[in-house]
Amino acid sequence: MRKILMLAATTSVLFAGAEIAPIVDYEKEDVQKAVEVVKEVKPAPVPVPVVCPTPAPVVPAPKKWYVGLDGMGAQYNTDSGKCNGLGAVVAKLGYDFNRYFGIEGRAGYGINEQDHDAGGTTRIKENYGIYLKPMLPMGEKFHLFGLLGYAKAKVESKWDSSSANGALAGTVDESSPSFGLGLNYAINDRWSIVGEGVRLLHSVDHTFNVKGGTTREEDGINLDTYGLGVNYKF
Repeated sequence: MRKILMLAATTSVLFAGAEIAPIVDYEKEDVQKAVEVVKEVKPAPVPVPVVCPTPAPVVPAPKKWYVGLDGMGAQYNTDSGKCNGLGAVVAKLGYDFNRYFGIEGRAGYGINEQDHDAGGTTRIKENYGIYLKPMLPMGEKFHLFGLLGYAKAKVESKWDSSSANGALAGTVDESSPSFGLGLNYAINDRWSIVGEGVRLLHSVDHTFNVKGGTTREEDGINLDTYGLGVNYKF
């Protein structure tokens, strides 16, 4: 009887079945998790290239100061005549405020003496001047300039034993308005060549001693210079 009961219980268990967990497909699950992980991974940011701006070219400031040296010829005119062929060396110091306006100072010294029409000889001893300098650019290389100012000059006239009666003797040491005109050619940003003409003395008066024992008043004395030179900017 006991065996019958045990067989019956076993049979009921078999027919009733048990709760069996479903079979898990682990390979498929791993693939799904891998896809999810890949989706969660954010792509690395693309680096933005750094573009350095091109530096603007450095434009040097224009040079304003300059010095110069001129070799000048000169003509000395009096009421009694004239003296040609005089020479002088002129040193200059100037400052250009801009392309159109500057200021310039000058100092010159004579280098020779020549015969005067009235007799005797004449020599430029020294001269000084200060000028306003208007300028007119004429392209990249050339500019025209004017000189408007005031100058002082010393011119010596003398006679010797061979001079005829009527020769003048005396030293004109006078100041007057002075003016001129010139052309500047720039070789580069520092060096330039200058050609110019300047009236140093304009219609000044002086009383000369005249060989033979008299004096003479000359009231239209002019001193004109002309020549070439070089300027150097710094």
